[in-house]
Amino acid sequence: MLNLFYSESYWGHTAKMNGPKKVIHNLLESLKQEGIEFAVNEEKYDHNFILQYDAKGHEKHSKIEQETCVIGPQVWLFDQYGQFLLKNPNYYKTMIAPSQWVKDLYVNKFGMDESKVVVWPVGIEMKPFKKDLSSIKYDCLLYYKRRSKEELEAAIKFLKENEMSYNLVEYGSYAQKELESLCDQSAFCFLLNGTESQGIAVQEMMARDMPMFVWDIKEWNDQGEQWRVSATSIPYWSDQCGVRFYDEHKMHYAFSEFCDKIYTSRKYVEENLSYKKSVNTLLEILNAA
Repeated sequence: MLNLFYSESYWGHTAKMNGPKKVIHNLLESLKQEGIEFAVNEEKYDHNFILQYDAKGHEKHSKIEQETCVIGPQVWLFDQYGQFLLKNPNYYKTMIAPSQWVKDLYVNKFGMDESKVVVWPVGIEMKPFKKDLSSIKYDCLLYYKRRSKEELEAAIKFLKENEMSYNLVEYGSYAQKELESLCDQSAFCFLLNGTESQGIAVQEMMARDMPMFVWDIKEWNDQGEQWRVSATSIPYWSDQCGVRFYDEHKMHYAFSEFCDKIYTSRKYVEENLSYKKSVNTLLEILNAA
């Protein structure tokens, strides 16, 4: 059905699970679950899907049928290979963006044809799971990634002032099983996260029915003012997952609102980001005229 092109050297700098590695892992598992035939790094079927567009991805691209290629989501349009794609849109069928704000970046800042860019998030595994309230030992799991130390200190101060027990987890410092265990032992997650193109780790927490209290961010500005674009730390979101706020001074008000509701974040992930949902969306992209 489809040919996947990727290289393990893309994440070879670490043995730990990371975003690029997780995309490949979850895609392979979702295709197996849904019974979709695929080949890896060989042109066996009708559809070509290049997931990583670095030097090796560019080389593979030059050796296969280009007009049917779907490329992404691991593309960096600022480097020479991304620039090649921008200058040669006829060399591929579709570019994948992992979320809407990334698509907006491609279209509004890089001038890509909107019809050439589609949004596709990789699926999230929905393991059999039911929240056991008797296993909760802590009030909060404080998840921290790419935010300022001042913001982290403000979050910790808030938790202490409200006499809430918590565990601080910083991105890259934990094992998957450890994070799952802390999720199951915590009543809610305080998410203090930078912008995310998809946010797989966050969605995995949501799949464990974690209510999410989110200090969100409004813009992506990593490459300077010219490339500033509206963005978020939670690209996939619904009010059924929790409450988000943007201003430190609104934290107490937002938390009062947060405590007044019941949340079903797992249901949101199952309906919008499951393996089945992701594969169906991918097949629509591949089969589009």
